[in-house]
Amino acid sequence: MLVSQLCKQGFNDVLVLEHNPQIAMKIKVSGGGKCNVTNEKVDESNYLGEKTFVKTVLDAYSPTELLAFLKAEGVEPKVRSLGQYFCKKSADEVIDVFKKQSNCAKIVLNEKILDVIKEDFFTIKTQGKMFQAKKLVIATGSPAYPQVGGSDIGLSLASSLGHSFEKFVPALVGWTVQREQFWMKELSGISTPVSINVGHKKLPGELLFAHKGISGPAVLSASLYWKKGMVEIDFLPQSPLKQVLSQRTKQISTQLGLSKRLAKALLEAVDVQDKVVSKLSQTEWEKLALLKAYPISPAGNFGLKKAEACRGGIKTSELDASTMQSKLDENLYFIGEVVDVTGELGGYNFQWAFASAVVCARDLLKRQV
Repeated sequence: MLVSQLCKQGFNDVLVLEHNPQIAMKIKVSGGGKCNVTNEKVDESNYLGEKTFVKTVLDAYSPTELLAFLKAEGVEPKVRSLGQYFCKKSADEVIDVFKKQSNCAKIVLNEKILDVIKEDFFTIKTQGKMFQAKKLVIATGSPAYPQVGGSDIGLSLASSLGHSFEKFVPALVGWTVQREQFWMKELSGISTPVSINVGHKKLPGELLFAHKGISGPAVLSASLYWKKGMVEIDFLPQSPLKQVLSQRTKQISTQLGLSKRLAKALLEAVDVQDKVVSKLSQTEWEKLALLKAYPISPAGNFGLKKAEACRGGIKTSELDASTMQSKLDENLYFIGEVVDVTGELGGYNFQWAFASAVVCARDLLKRQV
């Protein structure tokens, strides 16, 4: 997005150093190959990061503007669940737009960056080569999903240029479970709608039981906010418990609206025998209430190889939200996931990447000499 915006306005002498064998590899694999580009509703509440900073950037380039930009290029993503926009055919639709609009740039692939030194110019050292630039934009992402080139090189570069940062840790990632919840691993492959309460957030979506623990969109978004301690899972997010079990002459399991295996496992987990509702004691009702707030303390997460993003990055206190410019060096910029801003699952991180890139491009264009 940064390069396309610069090229569109006639910016000259743009060099892109890409350590992968092709550009936009993370876009290509995202959203099951269909790239969840943005969301119908995006604001700072969907992000972990300094709220005023995030709001300033997001307000500068909205999902409406992004969709209009793509539509003008013949790409019209469509809404699927929870307001998420996906490409109709594949992520290549978006990638092809950026390729077409990057005609002003020299793109060098398979160029692993080792170091940056700032004197009169920035000197970028790679394996076997050196490049110089008057202005430098660091958009190196995070170490999430190393299979497509994720790394933490951005933090070491930032540190060498005087910036501080929060260490990267996996986010948007599944949870492993404690021994008390090993029953969940027996349900591997089953998914169900839930709502997860973590801290001040209530996050709806699908939960997927996995061999290692639990995953799925709701868990991935919740993992962004979880550091340690308890979270609560509502396995009946659509209705109050009394409403779900309103037919007193029918079995509990037949009214939960869940698969037989899941219903049985949940009843065992809260220590209630399956029976007709009219025979439930007050104590059993209290146990069943746990289906609306089942407590779990994750043991950990599935790690960087399974994470779709990371928490952490360059501290926003050292950046100007109106330009993405470093407060330490007027010729240095940071954009995208390398910055200490992370969104929930659902197109939020791509919207952040695109918005921060546009903000940066606008400032570079103003300063063009």
